[in-house]
Amino acid sequence: MQREVNASGPVYGPSWRRHGGRRQVAARVARSLRPVAHLLGAVVSTELVMPFAGHWYRPDVGVVAADAVTHGGVVSSAPHLVVSLGGPLTARDWLAAGADVVWARHGEVVEQLTRGGVHRLEPGQWLVHPHHPTLRLAASDLILPASADARIGA
Repeated sequence: MQREVNASGPVYGPSWRRHGGRRQVAARVARSLRPVAHLLGAVVSTELVMPFAGHWYRPDVGVVAADAVTHGGVVSSAPHLVVSLGGPLTARDWLAAGADVVWARHGEVVEQLTRGGVHRLEPGQWLVHPHHPTLRLAASDLILPASADARIGA
């Protein structure tokens, strides 16, 4: 078992209180990816924490080898696959932190980023991991639903 890493200080990333809709989409994405990731010997989580540039960050969804995660959910570098639904880190930051593949949403635009480049997808297309083609997700699954409390003002 890997030794425990102490994540002291604030963790930057989405929270249920401030980003409830975003966290619900992340939880749904994690549930979709979990069966295939498990067969590949990986863990899918919305609670991973990793160091980058002197701070601690949490990706919306991370897929990482099961033996790379400590008991507290701390990983030493970015997960192999990061699903990013917004800041504080950009998709390129996740690549710089060590991710192999980043599936990112920027408004209504969905992209797959690798060290080889950026591929922009349409809502009807599928995000497919380049090394594990069974690890896939519909691009439309990354689009946030309309806010439940959106009201028309008088």
